[in-house]
Amino acid sequence: MQVPVPVRLRMAHGCLDHIARGAGVRILHLKGEALHPLLAEGRAGSSDCDVLVDPAQVAPLVAALEADGWEQVTTFEHGSVFAHAATFHHRVWGTADLHRAFPGLDRDAAATFEQLWAHRESVDLGGAACAVPDLTAQRLVLLVHAARDASGRSRRDVRVAWTEVDDAERLRIEGLTAELGAQVPLALAIGRPETVEGLPGARVWQAVHDGAAPREVWRARLRDADGALAKARLLAEALQVNRDHLGLRLGHAPSRREVRREWWARWGRFLRR
Repeated sequence: MQVPVPVRLRMAHGCLDHIARGAGVRILHLKGEALHPLLAEGRAGSSDCDVLVDPAQVAPLVAALEADGWEQVTTFEHGSVFAHAATFHHRVWGTADLHRAFPGLDRDAAATFEQLWAHRESVDLGGAACAVPDLTAQRLVLLVHAARDASGRSRRDVRVAWTEVDDAERLRIEGLTAELGAQVPLALAIGRPETVEGLPGARVWQAVHDGAAPREVWRARLRDADGALAKARLLAEALQVNRDHLGLRLGHAPSRREVRREWWARWGRFLRR
């Protein structure tokens, strides 16, 4: 008999928490099966687990996961434009995204984690008492995530996390937003882009929010980069082969020959544009 996906995911969260505790690492469980019931009701089911790790404890948790049979699929550096998470897979528990920061709440990842940890709550997941952000912080997590996801689920998340809450809760969300530097993604999520025009990172967030093509996101990153040195570093990064994405496209770890071929192809595309 196949275990229902929600049950497997709750057990996977419990497994991740057990591994983290054994390694002496603090983690917070995010979204999916860890969501507060008020935010989870009527939401489409998740397919993986998301956890936010204390940024100072990433390495020991990665080592503990690998020792327990979790295989790293993507790296932090190349997993996304925000370089925020690495994906792991276990043959029994499935997929988990390990966040060293959460896009939109990453101005100071360490300070953000401490703020969320200080106001954490506990929820039973797979028989383990797992730490989760409080309800206000969970609403903000959904909102900043919605700013980079134009799917129908995101519109639903904005509704339950912002549109339908009372004024007092909106003030609490805005206060936490200011503390964590999340003004840009929040403004985009709730339809107020004009209020953050010109702020650091606004062009990148707007491009991601609009679902722009990767080359447009790179152009936005270049426009947002502060100074010639930062722009030069970004250009150099743009011309490097993303081994994670190439491996996912090929269905296997790329060989040196495949990496070289992709590198020349990137240069060709760059020169043509």
